[in-house]
Amino acid sequence: MSVSERLATRNLVLVAVAGALSLCIGVAAGVSPRYGVAGALGVTFAVAVVADVTLGVFLFTMLSFLEVVDAGSGALSFIKVAGLILFVSWLASQATRSQRESRSLLASSPGVAIPVILFVSWSVISIVWAVSSGKAASSTERFVLDALLFPIVFGAIRRRDHIRWIVAAFVLGAVLSAGIGLLQSGGARLAGGIGDPDGEAALLAAALMLDLGLIATLPRGSATKSLAVLGAVIMAVGLVDTGSRGGLVALGAGLVAAMLFAGQWRARAVQVALVAAVLVPFYLLVLAPSAAVQHLNENTTSGRTDLWKVGLKMLETNPVLGVGAGNFQVAEPQYVQQVGQITRADIIVDAPRVTHDTYLELADELGIPGLLAFLAIALGSISCALRAARLFEGAGDPSLGLLARMIALGLIALLTADIFISNEYEHLLWLLLSLPPAVLAVARSETRTRALAR
Repeated sequence: MSVSERLATRNLVLVAVAGALSLCIGVAAGVSPRYGVAGALGVTFAVAVVADVTLGVFLFTMLSFLEVVDAGSGALSFIKVAGLILFVSWLASQATRSQRESRSLLASSPGVAIPVILFVSWSVISIVWAVSSGKAASSTERFVLDALLFPIVFGAIRRRDHIRWIVAAFVLGAVLSAGIGLLQSGGARLAGGIGDPDGEAALLAAALMLDLGLIATLPRGSATKSLAVLGAVIMAVGLVDTGSRGGLVALGAGLVAAMLFAGQWRARAVQVALVAAVLVPFYLLVLAPSAAVQHLNENTTSGRTDLWKVGLKMLETNPVLGVGAGNFQVAEPQYVQQVGQITRADIIVDAPRVTHDTYLELADELGIPGLLAFLAIALGSISCALRAARLFEGAGDPSLGLLARMIALGLIALLTADIFISNEYEHLLWLLLSLPPAVLAVARSETRTRALAR
């Protein structure tokens, strides 16, 4: 077969595939417009990922904030399928890279890669002793998919502009999520594109830190800087409107960390913290929705303290092995008689809930070894971001150094919020954790290039 014939055949195949996809999307839209939109987004995402893994990570990051509009559920949800497409595209890109171009996450950042491997391995092993092995296997599958973000992001971010793209995608996704919430809240607590007020607030606190880094480094008077400022306002209003106490604590933790770790930007960090200390109470007193204010002023913990009592008793009973990945809700009714007086037995026995504390839940399910592995991942990622910042600043690039610092601060804010919510499966948390090793690799590469050029 000649070249022209092969090209003609390939084009016919592409037309046939495109036609079949269009027909499927049309049928799905006929069943429900929601399915049609999801199908169109899926095709667009798949094409973009195949074309460029970095673009795929950008879109995956942004779309991850829109879980409410996800047409699927369970194992076939859009975000899971998107993650698998992203992984396949990354594998293909790795296979086509030359040995000189390839990089090893394990060699570059062993302090992060090794704890990730240990964490996932321990979750797999926990299936053996889990109260419900099926539940443990399902939870482990989610951890594996989240852990795959580390090599994917490490392979996708290879230049300085890639760092800005992914940070911008995180911020843009958060702004869209908050905007959806502001349009739909109707006076209730804002849940945004995430669909949960506390989860939304945690991610908005992290995104605000990243956006502050963009604002500080963008050219003065530029349209992009004005848009970044507008985005910060939308996210700040959205965060307060969630009525999440954990979200406000996370924002405060991020601002305090900024004053400690901002380096040459410390004076500006103090100014931002003072402005926030004035504007947030003013907004709460004058403009915030009554539902958000009422929730912030509640004296109750909505059963959290009872769940924490059960969690602590479970940890005391199973300090090393835990009850198995994802098994807290399965096991918690067994402990209700052992914790003394509680006020919300219904959320433990009748409709068991998660602990509302990521770290306690990890300790309960995976024991202290699992918790320590997760903490090692978190601390290792923050350390990578701060080391990258020092390298960029030492090479005479303070703006990218600040952005690396703000990634660390975003992680600190998000990890602080996780004290009040069960967030261990949130792929945006894992995506943000996976970003610093890639940023550090770029910083090292640029440092070596500049040293050789001298």
